[in-house]
Amino acid sequence: MPTEEAFMSGMAMMDAIVHTADLEWKPLGPGTSYRLLRVSAETGVWSAILKMEKGAVFAPHKHLGPAEVFILSGSTQDRLGVTRAGDYEFEPLGAEHPATTALEESLIHFTAHGPIAFHDDKGRIVMLLDSEFFLKAQAQEPQYSIKKAA
Repeated sequence: MPTEEAFMSGMAMMDAIVHTADLEWKPLGPGTSYRLLRVSAETGVWSAILKMEKGAVFAPHKHLGPAEVFILSGSTQDRLGVTRAGDYEFEPLGAEHPATTALEESLIHFTAHGPIAFHDDKGRIVMLLDSEFFLKAQAQEPQYSIKKAA
């Protein structure tokens, strides 16, 4: 049986219930925070609830793996248009965004099946948002309310 430490680090795939209301919002960038739901060191997949304040912007980026987006509340504007509560968006491998902006406070369920490369106006990668980022953040503050399913 894998240890709880292995489970928490994403090393083991196990049934779990994540009590999201018990998780602290952690900063991700100006006006944006997250609650991590799951991260896998093995596959690189990570899933989180993102909270964006009105006017918060995800900088220009490229998806180095597919991503799935479900708007829980609020609305955002990106390269495909406006997404509102209840909308689902699929981002294929290689999708590029000049920016994604919260039109109002928004909660977003986001699952990335690979890294997201944020770049500057010259196209240079300035940040990689990936499973390693979340595993490191998790190791620094292991305060997640995750319990094994019976």
